[in-house]
Amino acid sequence: MEKQPVTDKKVFLYVGLPKTGSAFLRQEVFTKLDPSRVCVNPEGVTRAFQEMHVAHYSSACKNSVKKMVAESFSNITQDVVLITNMGLAGGAEDNFKQFDKITDLLAELLPGASIIITLRNQVDWLLSLYKHLTTGLGVPVAKFLNFSDGKFHQKHREDFPNVDALGFDFAKKCDRYVEVFGRKNVHILFYEDMAANSENFVRQVGNIFGCDVVGDVNFRTENKSFSTFGIQLTFYRKKLERLLGREESRGKEKEILYRIILWLAQYDLGKELWRDAIRKKGAPHAPAIILRRFLLRLRWDYFIENVLDRIVYLDWDLLGKEKREMLSRHYSRLNQGLHPHFRNRETESRYIATAWAESQPNGSGVDSPGNH
Repeated sequence: MEKQPVTDKKVFLYVGLPKTGSAFLRQEVFTKLDPSRVCVNPEGVTRAFQEMHVAHYSSACKNSVKKMVAESFSNITQDVVLITNMGLAGGAEDNFKQFDKITDLLAELLPGASIIITLRNQVDWLLSLYKHLTTGLGVPVAKFLNFSDGKFHQKHREDFPNVDALGFDFAKKCDRYVEVFGRKNVHILFYEDMAANSENFVRQVGNIFGCDVVGDVNFRTENKSFSTFGIQLTFYRKKLERLLGREESRGKEKEILYRIILWLAQYDLGKELWRDAIRKKGAPHAPAIILRRFLLRLRWDYFIENVLDRIVYLDWDLLGKEKREMLSRHYSRLNQGLHPHFRNRETESRYIATAWAESQPNGSGVDSPGNH
């Protein structure tokens, strides 16, 4: 039986991935799409997707979510709706293990939807993901990637951020989207294209929606992870705490601080300026908002990101030659499946670097572009 869509509007789902230029797209591009043509993140749909997330994308929530989405769409005047939700592909920290479950549920809710996904070559992406997920925790990169004894191992611990470093087959995920939503409804964008020519990349995004990007786009928008210098400083801090016998007490202090910040978050509005948050939430919530903003500044990761890294951002390759080459060989094979989606040879060489090197007349290897 054919699936009945909840709306006759054209729906786009931006599924991420994290650390692929997603912050730039969400903050500077999607918000500048012609508002007379495109409705971005309608409130009712956002609430419905939050409920879906809380229910762990169980089919049991399908009917209630479908009703909420239909009600929200009935109040939208634009012909195009864009939903941006970084959880729609699952979580990178668990190798997107809920990907198939979420994809099937999305197909049930919005069978005629189009998917927009941004990718980044896995070698550089894993390093950026490491910096993002281990902020202030002092977790070595080898431990995050489960690398020991000269090889990568599957994820087997849950008490600190870590991944199965060989388990990110982006081509397989794109093929799954094509299978479920149809080739014409799957739009694959590459971080490397954005980095090489941001203006052309923005035009490319506008073409997907068939409209212009209006207003000024801030091409300097950044969502930097910790610098390598900040990470190394965190390691030394952890070692000093152990030497002084302060590690356990500091851990308890940090846990209490994080719990207070998390509890106060219900009264705050994320990354809104504190004045705007107070205005929108109301004066009675002002003390909680101000206290949360103050406590956030006491965190070590806040000091690194907003003080040290703004003064001097020192970065170098934490992977090392051995891990980088092993990852590059592994993903060069898997990324052959992305070949039809590349728009230029330069971007392709970032994903299929080993295959490109081996295709040279003398068969000699070259440095992975990710090394530069």
